[in-house]
Amino acid sequence: SEKPNAAKRIAEALADKKPKKQAIGKVPYYELQRGKKEIVVACAVGHLYTVAEKKKSFTYPSFDLHWAPSGDVSKKADYSKKYLEVIKRLAKKASAFTVACDYDVEGEVIGLNCVRLACNQKDARRMKFSTLTKEDLIEAYEQAEPHLDWGLGNAGETRHFLDWMYGINISRALT
Repeated sequence: SEKPNAAKRIAEALADKKPKKQAIGKVPYYELQRGKKEIVVACAVGHLYTVAEKKKSFTYPSFDLHWAPSGDVSKKADYSKKYLEVIKRLAKKASAFTVACDYDVEGEVIGLNCVRLACNQKDARRMKFSTLTKEDLIEAYEQAEPHLDWGLGNAGETRHFLDWMYGINISRALT
């Protein structure tokens, strides 16, 4: 999920009984049983990855970019490192992945990056919901799309890369 509160609400909605709250360090995640499935619900804290130069420089223009962990790029995002590490650790034990981030461009980018970069997967199921009510979350889980929304994901990635290329290069040119 995109945020800790959403992870809690999703776990509570999907669990047959009360979900078991766990933590690695101070990062919470939830274990639950739904029918015969064992499910783990983990969370991000917004964007765990950001666009950065592959080789840090202050040259102009700069177009050699990639996704990098936000906590490695900005000290302000240092708190996100522990969430990313928990997702990576839990992913090693997972056999299937479902993205339950907000269903918008930014949510799709957050989920896409987690799936590809943190979980080393090419795709995942995609829950679509507009509210965190039990009924909506159960329906979103049971009716999950078999793939990520690649249109939204590609649009989000394009916006992030173009923002960086245009904004940083113009700033450097003016400087």
